[in-house]
Amino acid sequence: MPDLTKLDLTFFSDYEELQKKKILSSIEDILAASKRLVTTAHNPSLINILEQSFDYIGDIAILKKENIMIGYMPFCLTNGLTKKIVSMPHFSYGGYIGIADLKDWEYKQLFEEIRTRYKANILIRDVKDLGLNSTTDKVSYFLNLLDSRENQFNEFSSKLRSQIRKASKNSLSVEISTIDEFYPIYLENMHRLGSPHLSRSFFEKLINGYSNGEVIIFVAKHDGLSIGSGILLTYKSFCEVTWAATYAEYNHLATNMILYWKMIEYAIENKCKIFSFGRASKDSGSEKFKKQWGGERVQLFWNSNHLGNIKLEKFTFLTVIWRYLPKPIIKYFGPLFTKYVY
Repeated sequence: MPDLTKLDLTFFSDYEELQKKKILSSIEDILAASKRLVTTAHNPSLINILEQSFDYIGDIAILKKENIMIGYMPFCLTNGLTKKIVSMPHFSYGGYIGIADLKDWEYKQLFEEIRTRYKANILIRDVKDLGLNSTTDKVSYFLNLLDSRENQFNEFSSKLRSQIRKASKNSLSVEISTIDEFYPIYLENMHRLGSPHLSRSFFEKLINGYSNGEVIIFVAKHDGLSIGSGILLTYKSFCEVTWAATYAEYNHLATNMILYWKMIEYAIENKCKIFSFGRASKDSGSEKFKKQWGGERVQLFWNSNHLGNIKLEKFTFLTVIWRYLPKPIIKYFGPLFTKYVY
């Protein structure tokens, strides 16, 4: 097990520098050897995307021992009312990936060194309790993918299979599309939910800058009209539905059922092993939807050194207000808020 007293930490904020110094190839070796879960949030290219989109300071901490790289952790220094180191903002996961895992006290020492360097509190999103102050309000569901769409479909409950068939009977179809079809549906859905939306430019930067994986936009259609859309991110053998939205008035057609099924089909065809449905609040309608697909319930830990985390549930009145604000106002202010709400 690595001894952190002998570790050398180096920080890189430039993706091109990682390429020039051939550190990316070393990261690839670590990913291949690591027994920890490798997610889309561990893709080094996200650092530049988040930095350009939100004016964060993006960094990757490289851990070495005896001049041999043993692990890395991507993170961003956010600049809201208080500075915070987050791994990773706007994603469900993050944290350290290495040849071997670290002990709790080693994690604390690593985080303390990063926190001291940047003079900020730290928040690590992980599937593991890292021995810090953790909140456990969020969960995800991971579906282990089988070798064929037929085998996967037959593993579903009869009720779920019936719902997917219902969408087909309702003449719904799904195709790979573009940001032009996704974004209006996403914008309308976020307004309905009372949540600020990410900017279109963020999604454009994600599509253009995401490396060593795919960003695929799916759109569900009914009589030629786009009524639902989702974005699937892939990295290594892991894939996740990071954003999905529908027009509520068409939900009775089982839009989400066929949309997610087609994304699962795509993941199987492209040799993904784990399909993540994205995060959900515990006991919410979103969790109920994800649960029905038969995946494993995964507890998400928001690990922080700071006790003063704000419980957003106390401010649900803000979501009510947001729903009734005029669209020109939410279109302008939404992306400004998402810089601080991640």
